[in-house]
Amino acid sequence: MLKQIPNALTLLRLILAPVIAWLFWMAVSPPLEAQTFSAGKEAQGGFALAAAILFLVAALTDLFDGMAARAFDAHSKFGRLIDPIADKALVGLPLLAAAIGIWRNDDPAWPIVAIATAVIIARDVTMTVLRMLSPDGEGVRVSSLAKWKTALELFVVGVLLVIIAVLANAKALGLGELVDVPPILPQVWLALLVLAAALSAYTAFQYLTAKKNQT
Repeated sequence: MLKQIPNALTLLRLILAPVIAWLFWMAVSPPLEAQTFSAGKEAQGGFALAAAILFLVAALTDLFDGMAARAFDAHSKFGRLIDPIADKALVGLPLLAAAIGIWRNDDPAWPIVAIATAVIIARDVTMTVLRMLSPDGEGVRVSSLAKWKTALELFVVGVLLVIIAVLANAKALGLGELVDVPPILPQVWLALLVLAAALSAYTAFQYLTAKKNQT
């Protein structure tokens, strides 16, 4: 039974991914017309906080499932296949919600966010399909650089969720004027997102090259 813990944690991360994306979408969407503006801000703050907390829980499962697999010697083909899929969902779905939300809010940075998000999601979908179509159902193992790429993507998404949660709840409490985001912070976040997208494209190239060399 203990050997099922790593896969259970991975499946939990996969289940939480769309929930987090939905909560984040509700947080960045305009308040419903049926609500008062105050109630809308409070609801958005709650959605943003829930998304940030659940993302932290999901990210921790990524750490603990690997530790549990090593501790209980519970490595499996299913786990090696589903683990990167869960990571991709946890990154891609919130990023997609963020890209659409930034576009709807007419943020001038939306083209950069949209392109970077498209690169990351397209890469992840392609890699997932190729792995599933490989003869052994796994394909080339995940490289060290790809793991660092995933860690960077999780960091980028996590930072965004935390910032939105802080800002949304500050506004809900009437403290919006006291919470000021340094102008350089969005630029740094964009730079990290672009870097993550570049690493996504490069690791895809690595994967395809390694797969070609195997044939």
